[in-house]
Order: sequence, then C-alpha cells, then structure tokens
Amino acid sequence: MLPVADESATPIALDHWTLIRADGPDAQDFLHRQLTADIAALAPQTSTLAGYCMPDGRLIATTFVFWRDQALHLALPASVAPAVLRRLRLFVLRDRVTLSTCDLPIAGRLDNETPAAGSCVNDGGITWIGLPGDRPRALAIGATGGETSRSESWTAGEIDAGLPMVVAETAGLFLPQSLRLDTLGGVSFRKGCYPGQEVVARLHYRGKLKRVLVRADRRGGPCHAGDVIQGPDQALGHIAATTETAALAVVQLTALGMSGIAGQAQLTLKTQALQTAEAT
Repeated sequence: MLPVADESATPIALDHWTLIRADGPDAQDFLHRQLTADIAALAPQTSTLAGYCMPDGRLIATTFVFWRDQALHLALPASVAPAVLRRLRLFVLRDRVTLSTCDLPIAGRLDNETPAAGSCVNDGGITWIGLPGDRPRALAIGATGGETSRSESWTAGEIDAGLPMVVAETAGLFLPQSLRLDTLGGVSFRKGCYPGQEVVARLHYRGKLKRVLVRADRRGGPCHAGDVIQGPDQALGHIAATTETAALAVVQLTALGMSGIAGQAQLTLKTQALQTAEAT
C-alpha cells in the first residue's frame, strides 16, 4: 500500500461513491460508444476521466474508468449511478456486455504521494486511481477503514482540484467543457459518435464556451450543489460543488468577479475562470 505520511494522506471513506462493472468481450467497445473519453485506448495500467451525456450534450454523470479483475469499472457518485446504469442498459443490444453495480469500498487520498494522474496501480488488493486536476488526489478501490467524518475534506479537494463530479442535483445542467473535461483528458475529439457528441464537438470546433467553471468564496447560511446563483438582476449560474467556505460554480462569462446569492449563502466569484480549451 502507498505510504501514509500525514493527516492529508489518511484515507477518506467515500460512502457516497459506488462502482459500475462492465464485463464481457464487448465491454470496452460498448463503453467507448457511450462515454466522452477514448475508452478503446484504455490500458490496464491507466485510467481516464469520462462523461456520460444526454443527446443535448449535457452531462448525466462524470466518472473515472479503469480496469480491475479483467473488467472495466466506472467509479462515480452513488446518487447518479442508478440513472447511468439504467440508461446504459438501454443501449445494450447485441453487445456481449453485462452491467452491474459493484459493492467494493471506495476511499480517497489527498496528498503528494498519490499515483500520477491517469494511472491505475494494483497493490495488495487495492486499485489506486490517480485523478486529474490542480491538486494531487487518488481513489483507492477496495480500501477499508477510511474516516467518514472527513467527507467535506474530499469536497474541498474537488474544489482545489477544479474538478467537481456531477451528482443527482446537477445532472443535466452542465456541458463537458464547462466542467473542464476537455482539458483534463475526459473528452476525445478524434473518436466516433457517442450520445451528445455532435453538440460537444460543435462547441469545440465552431463555438465559444459561454458558461465556465470558477472558484468562489462562500459565507452565510446553507447552500447546495445545483442551487441557482442569483445576481442583482439575473441568474448567474449554478453551484457545482461546495463546502462551508468555498465553492465551484458554472457561471456566465460576464458574471466573473460578481457576487450572488445561492440558497442562504453569499458567493463571491473569482475574477478568472479555470482554464478550458474553448475559453483560451
């Protein structure tokens, strides 16, 4: 197992995450045709961020895809897993693939000793997945004994990393580019069709991203992912992830640097969006 050096390296039990297992000779090709990433090129020593879109290009879920026990697995928030599994099964026609949930425990790590982003390391029955973003993080699949009391620390890590996961409250709100999937390796523009591909590709080649991901300071009362951020005259966007003091939000370009209200909290948006391919 990877060494534990300090409190940040103590595993965080991610009881609000789950796994979908895709087994069978056609599993890799099937997921390649459903997700935004290049699943066909995914090797056992690698992992990838990916999105699952509706036909209009908006995300039903974001997930990390990797190999374990000679099957592909999708690690994702449990709140969206039933909808993802139900929708994936609709597209299993003649494909020789079996889709099911998997009850392996999942933990997270927030420290510099985690595997490199995009890697998949099997060690002593635990599969370590290095996650992309602006902060080192990893998932530990099959790890037990994590601290459930530090779940907000994981959300804070998402905010620091600049990569919020889609949850039930935000499903159907965001395009992949608005969550930076394009710059963090979660979208392939060289692969064939998948649900929402026309919209995602059109934005990449011909459009301009109008809603971008930005960090925000938060104070005041409660608010939650999916809440609308209301400005002085109009809605500015939606919260993608939040802790008691900070948030990630997807907002209009013109809203950068502004303040708004979400739930009972006041948010102050940073003046610069997190970098995306379409915004540079």
